[in-house]
Amino acid sequence: MQTPRERIVLSFSEDFTANASLFIDGKIVASAAEERFNRKKCSAGFPELAIKYCLSEAGIDFEDVDAVVAANKYHFVYRLFPKQFKDYNHDFLNLKQKVYMHYHQLVRKCWPLRSFVEWLCKSLVQRHLGRKIVLCDHHLTHAYSAFMTSGFPESLGVTIDNIGDGLSGGLFYCKDGKVRLMYGMPALASAGQFYGEITQFLGFNPLKHAGKVTGLAARGDPYKAYPLMMRFFSLSRDQKRFVLPPLLTKSFKRGLYKELAKFSPEDIAAAAQRRLEDVVVDFVQHGLEQTGLRRLVLAGGVAGNVRLNQKLHELEQVDEIFVHPGMSDAGLSLGAGLMFLAERTGLEPFKLDTVYFGPEFDDAAVESELRKFSGLKVKKDPNIEETIATLLTQGKVVARFAGRMEYGPRALGNRTILYQATDPSVNDWLNEKLKRTEFMPFAPVTLADKAHECYLGLEGAEYTAKFMTIAFDCTPKMKRECPGVVHVDGTARPQLIHESDNPSYYRILRRYYEMTGLSSVINTSFNMHEEPIVCTPYDALRAFKLGHLDYLAINNFLVKNDSAS
Repeated sequence: MQTPRERIVLSFSEDFTANASLFIDGKIVASAAEERFNRKKCSAGFPELAIKYCLSEAGIDFEDVDAVVAANKYHFVYRLFPKQFKDYNHDFLNLKQKVYMHYHQLVRKCWPLRSFVEWLCKSLVQRHLGRKIVLCDHHLTHAYSAFMTSGFPESLGVTIDNIGDGLSGGLFYCKDGKVRLMYGMPALASAGQFYGEITQFLGFNPLKHAGKVTGLAARGDPYKAYPLMMRFFSLSRDQKRFVLPPLLTKSFKRGLYKELAKFSPEDIAAAAQRRLEDVVVDFVQHGLEQTGLRRLVLAGGVAGNVRLNQKLHELEQVDEIFVHPGMSDAGLSLGAGLMFLAERTGLEPFKLDTVYFGPEFDDAAVESELRKFSGLKVKKDPNIEETIATLLTQGKVVARFAGRMEYGPRALGNRTILYQATDPSVNDWLNEKLKRTEFMPFAPVTLADKAHECYLGLEGAEYTAKFMTIAFDCTPKMKRECPGVVHVDGTARPQLIHESDNPSYYRILRRYYEMTGLSSVINTSFNMHEEPIVCTPYDALRAFKLGHLDYLAINNFLVKNDSAS
């Protein structure tokens, strides 16, 4: 039973995309990433601003917190050398990365080292906070984040990322509110390392732009470079871990990468994506056959790959699939808090009725910022949803800022840019406005009651599709009516919206449907290139001006940008 000492739980992660969460009486009160507040994408280190937000959202002080939980037991470098990660440009094949990966391999094998590093980490954090804390294992935390928010009574948990507490992934048996590791993959058997290397080799930032490789893959031939890609990434004979060439000897200038350079970027991306899908599907399939489980929950950075998630969903052995909305390390604090509550208080798995866990701002705060910007025409509009829907039918780009900010990497309506999905050229010109370079098309938001007219194979994935974490093949009707959100491979990664999810956002889409007969519009994140999604009214107005967008709907204020082209 829950005791009064465990009523208020604060959890946090100092990993890349550091974040914090707060729970009261087992309920999620607040959760946000540090990057949203300090405006530095993938910000690592102690999430001071995110913690401050969580406490203010609940109207409490740090002294009121009953339990403090931190993700990661052995990631001492973030805690001992925080300044090293202020403006860190991650290189997947430099000496630091190679040493760090081998350290994680060693720490999992060597109990004395593991014990010492855990003590060191706990001491560093406790000294920083001035109180006792609980440390949670990285991949167990990922697994709890997915299972506890799935609503499933039992499932196979799969976590796959670059590295975390000595492992690069694992399979977990999830039942009765508890998660048990079946077997983990060593640090040097990392799917995240494989995909990160390919991302970097293609000239992208491996921490931020893996999704660009996924999008680029659809434009290439997966078979040209596939025989070579098989040497980069494979599955062990017992099907329990991934296999990669020795990390210490790898270089982008020689060996396999020198051979790979002969192929086009599109064909390299296509081969890497196909190899990732083939190997991970075989790995997960083996786990499903071992356990007999037919529900699948996913977390870890690699679970952000929507095409891989689609392939896993299409497995014969999978009846239902759920991908945690904060699947990357940005979800570690939520997972750590859920793990603590499940193990200490008996919290059971539940379905998320909302992921709007970030800050919101009243009209006074909005008006204060509006006065600081020139060249804007502003009016208060009591029928703002009707107005937005009408503007969309007129081909206007409308940025929307309303309510609490979304949790996780996806914009889900409250920090969103909206546009009609009928224009196949939108991916080029709107990304140019936002100074983005993308190969993946914009994602659609679709009325849930019309989803079966738009997408194939939804059964068993309707819940996770609420959070834009999985791709589906599009119907001929969707391809014909909404080409602006359909990829060249015929897929899309939708957000399915119900009225109960976000009533105001839903009204916009419903009214647009009544005017046009179209059940989807473009929903892309409200941010400039290389910047986090906007958090405050100032962030929104700045991005609106820099992006030369047509309109901004901020709370019930409609802002027109006369300088928009």
